[in-house]
Amino acid sequence: MEKKSYHDFELISSEKETNNFISHNENTLKILKELKPLLKKHFPNCNYSLELCEKLGWTTETKLLLNIEVSEKMFFNGMLKHFNEIYKEIEPLIENIENTVVLFPVIKNKEFEKMDNNSAINLIARTAYFNNYNDGIIQREVSFREIPKSQQEKEIIEYCKTHENPNISDIVYDLQLQLFDVDDILTELEEKGIEMNVKY
Repeated sequence: MEKKSYHDFELISSEKETNNFISHNENTLKILKELKPLLKKHFPNCNYSLELCEKLGWTTETKLLLNIEVSEKMFFNGMLKHFNEIYKEIEPLIENIENTVVLFPVIKNKEFEKMDNNSAINLIARTAYFNNYNDGIIQREVSFREIPKSQQEKEIIEYCKTHENPNISDIVYDLQLQLFDVDDILTELEEKGIEMNVKY
């Protein structure tokens, strides 16, 4: 019996759940087969996994997340560009069928609420997915500033004073600071007993 193409990926959801999803979405295997060489091209030496998800926020449909584990450096240097290029290359296949697979970044050794609709991780997945359909829902491009940590801390404190319960992704985009710099500073402030009330 021929080995099914999705078995080359680590399965986060159970094999039974994955089989059931694919049996009801027959084009999924075709999409995964098309994606394999593109993953090796754009993300060599990365780990990949499949995960069923009903809680993306920007769609009511269940999708099969193709999680791509990348370094923090790669996440902030061209991740969206690579995702957009992959979607563009599979466009002839998915042009007339529902795309059941969503490319999703996972960052090594970092834990963030990835399903939050405003998280930076989910933002990249959503932007790349909708760019393929020219939806135009998300068009935020960010150029990160290189400023001293002390200045970053002052700006974050001021931002939190003037924005009630902000999302960490809003701080990242509005202040143009790196996600993990913001997270580190927020953690340090909370350890000092300064409550920032930031949503992750």
